Formats: sequence, C-alpha cells, structure tokens
Amino acid sequence: MRKSFSILITIAFIVVMSVIGYMIIKFSSSSTSHVSRSFMDTRAELMLKSATEYAILALQGHNFNSGCLNKINMSDNLFDINVTYHYFTTDECNSSVFSNCKCSHIQTADTNGSVLVYVTVTSKNPSFYIRKTRFTLQNP
Repeated sequence: MRKSFSILITIAFIVVMSVIGYMIIKFSSSSTSHVSRSFMDTRAELMLKSATEYAILALQGHNFNSGCLNKINMSDNLFDINVTYHYFTTDECNSSVFSNCKCSHIQTADTNGSVLVYVTVTSKNPSFYIRKTRFTLQNP
C-alpha cells in the first residue's frame, strides 16, 4: 500500500512541476514578444514625430508660386509615411495659387493661410501592424 501511495505522490509532483515549467516558458515567450512590440511601437512614435517635423519644414521651404504642396510619401525598410496637407484661406479655393490644393474657404483673417498637416506612419511588417497618426495645425 505504501509503494502505490509513493507512486501517486511522485506522479502528482511531476504533473505539478510540468505545469509550472510550461507556465514559465509561456510567460517568458510572451514577454519577449511584448518587448519586441514595445520597441516597434516606440520606433513608430519617433518616426511620426520626425515625419511631422519634416512635413512642417517642407511646407515652410515650399515656393507657392509653383503650386501648393499636397502630399509627401516617404518610406524606409520598416515604415511607410504619408503626409497630407489641407489649406485654409480667405481667398477662393479656385484661385491660381490654390487651384490644385485641398482647400477650405474660411472667414477669419487671423487664420488665413493655416495648414492642417495630417501624418500617418504605418508598419510594413504584418506581424507587428502599427499605425500612428498625428494632426497639427500650422498657422502662418
């Protein structure tokens, strides 16, 4: 009777240790994927800030006599970046300067020439799909 009781306790101990070992392996693999996801998310956030600053710089350096700046598309090996501009003006949107622009007519002279900058960063990796967006309104 004692030998069979010892075998039952040994089997129960092995099962409990197996479950604990499985849980340790499962948690360690999930923490690795969490770190990878967190790294990509932080990198996308930094790319979003950089792309927003670049979009504002490109807008400030653009010569509007040759037309307006509508869109900028950039890419690297991890992310696709799309920048879209929308202009607000007291002039008519079908004037020669704003004829090919995304434009809205406004009544307020204080915000004449304001530009809404819409930046989107999307990851190329299908296993870590990340999409970050940012709107900013630039006043003249």
